[in-house]
Amino acid sequence: MQTQLAFQLSDGSSILTPSLQLLETEIISTPLFIIDTKKIYVEKVSAGMIAKLQPKMSKAIWRPAPGRKLGFIVWHENDMLGVAFLASPVINMGARDLFLNLPKDPSLKGKELRHYADLSVCVSTQPIGWHWNVGKLIALLATTFGDYWLDQYKDELKGIVTTSLWGKGTQYNRVYKFLGYTKGYGHEHINDENYHKMLEWMRQNKIDIPSCKFGAGSNPRMRRIAAYKKASGDKSVNLKHEKIRGIYYHPSVDPNTRQQIIEDWYKRWGFNRYQKTMEMNPPYLTGLT
Repeated sequence: MQTQLAFQLSDGSSILTPSLQLLETEIISTPLFIIDTKKIYVEKVSAGMIAKLQPKMSKAIWRPAPGRKLGFIVWHENDMLGVAFLASPVINMGARDLFLNLPKDPSLKGKELRHYADLSVCVSTQPIGWHWNVGKLIALLATTFGDYWLDQYKDELKGIVTTSLWGKGTQYNRVYKFLGYTKGYGHEHINDENYHKMLEWMRQNKIDIPSCKFGAGSNPRMRRIAAYKKASGDKSVNLKHEKIRGIYYHPSVDPNTRQQIIEDWYKRWGFNRYQKTMEMNPPYLTGLT
């Protein structure tokens, strides 16, 4: 039996969200239609649901890491507009640390970072996302999720940090503040098969495998790969993927202004894009093409 959640729209009407039905589809796509801002709302969902939905919507490689996790679906009545995911921020990010004037001491920095979140997933469904600039809507809505963060973790959310997929990202341009670039380090170029081979080699050779428990350190996948490289001497393993990403920041916005944020997006970004593109063929029909 399909589980559905009831939500009340700003006009007083209520609807049911077919969240679980999305999990049965191979690819998630939402066709073009005329958006009514009063029918847009946010549903909080589990991290597991976002982990299952994101590969059906985007080619970007993403894996939820240990730590704080909040998932969201943005709906227009029963039509999905996109997903967002807030997570614990990475410990070290030069441009961010400098801009926020974070302490250099790891312990003090960790305490301060409890008040910030990484927007690690910000994906609109296609082709409606292209026609309406929905990516910007989701990025803006994420800045209003401080009420969810406070309710879940009892910490004030001061701001949102995110990175583009490559270089300066148009999705965050003129919406978030550009802080600089990452240095191109990561593990996304190391697939799951090779990663699990490394873990198996360490087990067979009785090498300590870094813990992935929350609090043991940031990015356990990178720490485990680094431990394998050090123990094995395998020079083919490289934790620099060369993908330089733009780093962006936006302070948190009062959750009570969420509906106004939607209206402002519609006037500045959404309807103008729709008017320009409504007669055009989109460059892609899904985020997987």
